[in-house]
Amino acid sequence: MKNKKNDKKHHYFKLNADDILEIVCHHLADQEELGTYNSKLTFIDEGNDDLRIVAAFGELEDESITKLDLFKLDKEIDYNGDHANIPEECILDPNNPETREKLKKIKEEIEKELKIKF
Repeated sequence: MKNKKNDKKHHYFKLNADDILEIVCHHLADQEELGTYNSKLTFIDEGNDDLRIVAAFGELEDESITKLDLFKLDKEIDYNGDHANIPEECILDPNNPETREKLKKIKEEIEKELKIKF
């Protein structure tokens, strides 16, 4: 993927839906060590800031993958990506004043304990 707007410090990308789906497809296939496969992927956007991709993979010869209803599959399966199982309490909102205050106290405790300054 060549990009003519790069400089020495930054690389810029603007990807369309097909590019994004292809990248996700290759990533998932590599992660699962699928080798050769047949796949079907789609975006699902219900307009509520819950954009997601639903993907199905099967053997290369498995033509049934192309007939799957990914919108139906979306309703039948739970999130199972790398970030799907992070407990809600571990997700920090940097715009929340309470979160910032908690992190400030934790930072101060660490600095005091380790006798260093961040």
